Amino acid sequence: MPKAPPKFMALQHAAIKVHDIEAAKDFYVNKLGFTISEIYPPGTVGDFPFGLCFMRCTELHHDLNLIFWPEGEGPAPPEGRSFESLQTGLHHIAFQVANRVELEAWVAHLNEVEIEIFWGPSIHSPVHPEGDGFWGENRALYIADPSGNCVEIFCDMAVMDPYTNQVNESWYRDRLVRDGHSPTASDPPEAWKP
Repeated sequence: MPKAPPKFMALQHAAIKVHDIEAAKDFYVNKLGFTISEIYPPGTVGDFPFGLCFMRCTELHHDLNLIFWPEGEGPAPPEGRSFESLQTGLHHIAFQVANRVELEAWVAHLNEVEIEIFWGPSIHSPVHPEGDGFWGENRALYIADPSGNCVEIFCDMAVMDPYTNQVNESWYRDRLVRDGHSPTASDPPEAWKP
């Protein structure tokens, strides 16, 4: 058996295709607060026919990369959100915020800039007293950019116990208390087993 490679540190960035770079820049910069690190028009980077717009929401060069084509040559405008599409490709990208207070500030901001929250905010959990029945053990909301690419904004991602492959019990109990419930209001979900 081959030696295992080093572990990844994190999923660091996503690259998404957009049908209208100006609408995408307005959405990500003016509405979500990203900063453009660099932008290259279509056909100016190597042999690629598309353009690249590197954006950041951290101190790193890019956390998001928008792929775009000359006007009229790229993908067609969306017929819906990638979230509901039956086609392969992007389902959603997710950006983490520190806590529930920051997520609630995002809800207020999105309402102010008139971006539809099509799902949430909700707690993804089959066991939490306020859970929506979905897996994932985090608190999240979902929006879509002008090209239909879905964006999740989330907090409170479960901490896992690496030995049992189960949600860390003390993290789960603390979460219940933070959410205004008794620490014994429910038990963590059972460990997934193949």
